[in-house]
Amino acid sequence: MRRPYRVLARVVVLGMLAGAAGCFVDDPGHPRGFPEAAVDDTASPSPSASSAPALTDARARSALLRQGDLGDAWAGTQGAATWRDGLLKGRTDRPECQELLDAVYAEDVLGTPRGGTAVTGFDDYEYGAQLRYQVGAYDRAEVDARLGNLRRLVDDCGEFTITGAQGREHGAEVTPVDLPGDLGDARQGLRLVVSGDVEGEDSALTLDLATVRVGDTAALVTHGGLYGIDDTATRDAALAGAKRLRTALEKERQDPGNGAKTPKKTPGKTPKASPEQSPQDDGTQAPPSEEESS
Repeated sequence: MRRPYRVLARVVVLGMLAGAAGCFVDDPGHPRGFPEAAVDDTASPSPSASSAPALTDARARSALLRQGDLGDAWAGTQGAATWRDGLLKGRTDRPECQELLDAVYAEDVLGTPRGGTAVTGFDDYEYGAQLRYQVGAYDRAEVDARLGNLRRLVDDCGEFTITGAQGREHGAEVTPVDLPGDLGDARQGLRLVVSGDVEGEDSALTLDLATVRVGDTAALVTHGGLYGIDDTATRDAALAGAKRLRTALEKERQDPGNGAKTPKKTPGKTPKASPEQSPQDDGTQAPPSEEESS
């Protein structure tokens, strides 16, 4: 038997999806959470990157989660949310907790991408929760250092108070989330529960965050909602994401440049230029055609 709030969340979300006319949905009666309404692959590599990226943009997109990775209750997200600013944007008098809160709010856990990157989002019809999945090429040493720092912040923080807009206070509690030891090359998970007044009603945001590194790539899963969340979804997303990352990396090794083929050169001849490259680009002229030489 389903919990009443889960049934309510399902009804609200289904009604919202049916009435949505565009990418973003304004639903103040049902606060939601993540800003992406579709796959975002516009991020560019860091200009300071000194080595070739481990993942191209196209490979990053291929490593994104699909609806089938999460189950029938999930679908592509339909829009923005309000609980993100209402509950995660605030101040606390404990520096370690402020650092953690800022990282979770900005989703700045992995650092600056050094290559291809992409992000997508999903809505859970049953719980009314949302899941955001970000994947890309990063510096492995930087990611590992960030995961170590995140682990320290989770251990040091525990319980704290968030003072938000108009002086409203929300109680917060952070606990570690265990991820399988064979999940990627490095990993870290946490759960943040924020309780208090949300648009005139007592509520509690449950937010899971899981980060997995595979070689020079990494994925960040953020999964949260005001009506509870499916405890298995964060783990399932992290597992499926790590598997897709390994597949994308293997394809990148086999086909660097994402499938672009270099024309085979014949001794004594210059290969014909592609439509994007004029014959003069390399300082040579293309050989005359049979009609020109006859």
